Amino acid sequence: MLRNPPERKARNRCAQFMTDSYEIEKPTSDLNYLTIGIKYIVLFIVLFLSSWIAIPLFVSRGRPTRVNTTAEILMENPLIFSIIISVGVLWWFIYRTKKKYKLGEVFKIHFNDSDQKLEIKTINLANNQEKQNVYDYKNISFEFYNSKDALFGKQRILHVLNNNKAVHEINFDRTAWCRNERIENLIEKLKNWAQQR
Repeated sequence: MLRNPPERKARNRCAQFMTDSYEIEKPTSDLNYLTIGIKYIVLFIVLFLSSWIAIPLFVSRGRPTRVNTTAEILMENPLIFSIIISVGVLWWFIYRTKKKYKLGEVFKIHFNDSDQKLEIKTINLANNQEKQNVYDYKNISFEFYNSKDALFGKQRILHVLNNNKAVHEINFDRTAWCRNERIENLIEKLKNWAQQR
């Protein structure tokens, strides 16, 4: 029987600590630019009609003697203000969606200790384009949040920062990451990251 020489065993042990990978099944989506466009057109119509009804109701809550100049302007121009409110809210949603798709959904995290690099693979669900992002350990930091609400329940959210700028966000409990067998190891590793650096 052949046995590994001691130096080879030592190299094998070191190799185990040089890299550490965490991966989920690649996310997929039936969204495309057409369905996203339809979604936001419908959202605009709903917001427009809601605000057109809500503005007069909101202004008329008080007594007529207490209606101020701003309220009078709102009452006289509900169409214009409905459009402004709808466009404002819609722009905010589009900005968040664009940012989300630009950053992509994280499906692989690879710690390369030998090169001092963090490799994160993402996929843009709008066009199914994959992207390999590589960051230096010295520039990377993590922010970990726990949140709880009545609608989505408990959520563990990770922000990956490169030079103190958020480059990725992972919601462990609302994505396939919650099914990863080693998720607790990853969370513990990220929590200890700041203490080790």
